[in-house]
Amino acid sequence: MNLSEHGVVIDQATLQRGRRTVLTDLTLAVPPGRSLALIGATGSGKSSLLAGLATVLPLHAGDIRLDGHSVRTDPAAVRQRLGFVPAGISAWPHARADEFLELFGVEAGLRGKPLRTAVGKGLALAGIAEPGTPLDSLPAGQTQRLLVARGLLHDPQVLLLDAPFAGLDPRERLDLEQVITDMQLGGRIVVAAIDDAAVPTCFTHLAVLAAGRLVAHGPAVAAAFECTRGWARRITCPAAAAQAAVVLRRLGVDASVIDDDMLDCRHDPLVLSFSELITALVGAGIAIEAAGFQPPWPAQLLESIAPDNGPP
Repeated sequence: MNLSEHGVVIDQATLQRGRRTVLTDLTLAVPPGRSLALIGATGSGKSSLLAGLATVLPLHAGDIRLDGHSVRTDPAAVRQRLGFVPAGISAWPHARADEFLELFGVEAGLRGKPLRTAVGKGLALAGIAEPGTPLDSLPAGQTQRLLVARGLLHDPQVLLLDAPFAGLDPRERLDLEQVITDMQLGGRIVVAAIDDAAVPTCFTHLAVLAAGRLVAHGPAVAAAFECTRGWARRITCPAAAAQAAVVLRRLGVDASVIDDDMLDCRHDPLVLSFSELITALVGAGIAIEAAGFQPPWPAQLLESIAPDNGPP
């Protein structure tokens, strides 16, 4: 196998739902040891891309390969190597949590002791102490954790997550972030569709979709992307917000005072880096208590490069 075929390779993939094209000519490689967050407005193609990767939605053109196995010609081999966590759970009337996991474990090829062990680990990950707990009695966060547990049952090489943080409380969110980090550090791949563009730091890379096309991708750091409107920041400088605004405006930075302690500003890092901006404030005798992106930089990036993105 060619080394370039390791991991996920998306090669000019086009996907349709009915007669509607939802993904057009997308090319992207995700090597082992990478966790990729997909962001984009509703209808941008995030969930469709995950469905294509999972062999749930057939390709109209192009190809998707996992470790050299094509979703077109060898979908069974692809499914053996991945775990797919959809955005919600289908109706399972009267089903129990352990039965739910057992069914998918068997489908993934597990039997006997390996199946019992995987189900036990899955219930623990979901925080379910009683195996016979009915699915329809679980709160939203626990249901989401059970779906993640289902996706991990057979120890897949690739984990696909659609809106994985929906319904999770802060603790559950941190636990899932740790799962993603552990997979990435273990040489596995995670690809997740993030609806609100609040991308956790557990992701190593970011891809932006707009109207079914890939419009930007790179490491999950702001410096890897150019925001055409400049980056918006919030600075906390106790009792000195007005003074700080004056200093920033002299530097050509758009600044607006929120209250005595806080101000918002927008700057172009190609003209003035944020460290230079902070240095200027400190040099003017202004004490900085906190400073950061407001809103988070992925949300700003999405707004900047895909302002009119909507369902195709």
